Amino acid sequence: MKFGLYKMFVGMIIAVPLLLIPAAAFAQEEPSECVETGALAFENWTKVDSGGDGSLPAGVQSADYIRCKACHGWDRRGTDGGYVRRSRKDSRPNAGAGDGDSTSRAIVTGTVTAAQITHDGTGRSYAQGQGSWVELAAEPSAENTAAHAGGYTLGNQHPDFTGGGMTQEQVDCLVEFLNFADGDPSMYFADINPSQTPVLYTMPETASFLAGEVVYEGSCEGCHGLEFILDYLEGDGKFSELAHKARWGSADTDMTRSAMGDLTAENISDLLFYLQGMGATGLGVNPGLTGTWFDAARAGEGWLLEVGYAGDALFMFASFYTYDPLGSQAYLLAESTAIDGASAEMVVYMTEGAMWGDDFNSGDVNRPLWGTATFTFPACGEGMVELRANDEMKALGYSDLTTGLTRVLDSGIACPTPD
Repeated sequence: MKFGLYKMFVGMIIAVPLLLIPAAAFAQEEPSECVETGALAFENWTKVDSGGDGSLPAGVQSADYIRCKACHGWDRRGTDGGYVRRSRKDSRPNAGAGDGDSTSRAIVTGTVTAAQITHDGTGRSYAQGQGSWVELAAEPSAENTAAHAGGYTLGNQHPDFTGGGMTQEQVDCLVEFLNFADGDPSMYFADINPSQTPVLYTMPETASFLAGEVVYEGSCEGCHGLEFILDYLEGDGKFSELAHKARWGSADTDMTRSAMGDLTAENISDLLFYLQGMGATGLGVNPGLTGTWFDAARAGEGWLLEVGYAGDALFMFASFYTYDPLGSQAYLLAESTAIDGASAEMVVYMTEGAMWGDDFNSGDVNRPLWGTATFTFPACGEGMVELRANDEMKALGYSDLTTGLTRVLDSGIACPTPD
């Protein structure tokens, strides 16, 4: 089960009241009704909830050829976002990957005009959408290759909406939505890294794991089980789609914005952070966890963690500054034996035998086996460690210990860390 250890961890955290306040309690810009309509039109402007009549314009067989998200991506970043690897087919365009037009499909919030949406006289006609596709032959000729390349690029061109279809109200609301600062994907993601497969998402430092759990339980759990959502998020770029639909709803479905509680941008980043911590693509044990950690309830002892690569293998080393059963300073060292997602199994040693200063001799150092440890990280700044002493150490007075971890200092390495 992807999230078995995380529930145990959440119950151990010392609750900070601020973290349990729903993000909606914080002041954020309220979207207008037109912004909400524009958000649905961005998904599919032909839908009734989006201001359309529920039908496709004449000559259009696939709605994807006239949907904004089909070329700009759910995060509006084109090939710089979650749609970096979306393939071009006879039934759909993509975000420009692999064709002859390298123009960015990224949308800059605050700069969008009606003319950019309608593309008066500069876009492709509806008939040039799906009909532009030319299959590449198994043994392509020069003519077939050129026709395939031309159709591939043409199908990715922006439609000319002045010939009908989208209403003026839809255009105006799309402009308002795309210029709505609080709806920009940067409000949900601190970084989108399309160079990693699947696309790697980093949430803002303000995102809260516990607040995200509250959002999930209040807005998502009633319709979608956690395993279902985690499986869905394994798909390349799916965090972008979930961010849009959880914030604005999905046109002509029961998944409406009001049904989900009119979530704010902060709610969305908290939700995604929680889902990532519960096992969705992207977090895992990574070099960004390197740093100093402690449990606030046990101030006076702490951990130094280092995560890196030994050749091609991910490796974790940990040192624990603590005390023995008689009250003397003790040092435990742990090294990973298996890393699986957000958990690391480790073997734990003690160090003893050597002397201080000029009397130090590395040959005197003994490293008796102390036991084992399991580290689990539901978030980049939160963790848990379960220490299990072996029989020899229990005979000396040591016992098993489970404690939460909070980052004190980090190494400056991005977390999650791109491969």
